[in-house]
Amino acid sequence: MLIYDGLHYDALAISPFEGAPEEFDQTIFPVQKDLALKLVKEQQRKKTYTDTANFTLCYGVCQIGVIGQKAIAATVASDTVKHSEAFIGKSNQDYCSWIQDPEKWG
Repeated sequence: MLIYDGLHYDALAISPFEGAPEEFDQTIFPVQKDLALKLVKEQQRKKTYTDTANFTLCYGVCQIGVIGQKAIAATVASDTVKHSEAFIGKSNQDYCSWIQDPEKWG
């Protein structure tokens, strides 16, 4: 199952106990639509969204680590040849604006 928070998708995982190492998480289990819907609604109610200003991202094109959407926008803006319209599907400037829009990027 995948959970979509309005920005990106994550695998739904269940830990066997609080604080269990991540390798103990279970991501394959019988489909229980009500469970996933309940979880999503609870997370939306709590407003637990991805912190795009401070998350750490490994930028696949350059293979570098950056923190936050401003840093990734600066990385894209710094090389308009590598990050051309042909590659990213819109102008470099438009793409950088899109990355920094918390309602759209993900």
